[in-house]
Amino acid sequence: MIELAPHQLPALPRWLPAGAPGPATMGEHVLTTGVGRWWRTADQPRVVAVSCADHVLLRGAPDTLGPHDLAPLANSRIETPARFLPALGTAFDSLTPWERMVWTLQSEPQPCTVPHGVTVRRLEPADTDALIALGPDAAWIHAS
Repeated sequence: MIELAPHQLPALPRWLPAGAPGPATMGEHVLTTGVGRWWRTADQPRVVAVSCADHVLLRGAPDTLGPHDLAPLANSRIETPARFLPALGTAFDSLTPWERMVWTLQSEPQPCTVPHGVTVRRLEPADTDALIALGPDAAWIHAS
């Protein structure tokens, strides 16, 4: 697979529908923030991968993939349909299943009141050291 520059990205809806709950949101996250990487198969875009913070989303038709194509995704958590398992099994010495549960919003969100004296704000680069100090179990927060 070849890495893509942002201006080379394929049309996202075909590969990762916008607004879909769960892992597919990674595509939108990477497009919006510019943090992450994209790949596609070299011949024609039959497979697309997006990665961020050691997580990878792999979509498409795996029948053209060889072990060398998947090498850039080693040591990552890969979310993909089961049809990719034979290609992943050929490319890597071991695979460890990781089950995820995705909650979807079933009703309108309820307003939340912030306690007096508490300020809520977005994280910013100046917060990096404080987030790293939380330890490796919280790395998913600051890795992207």
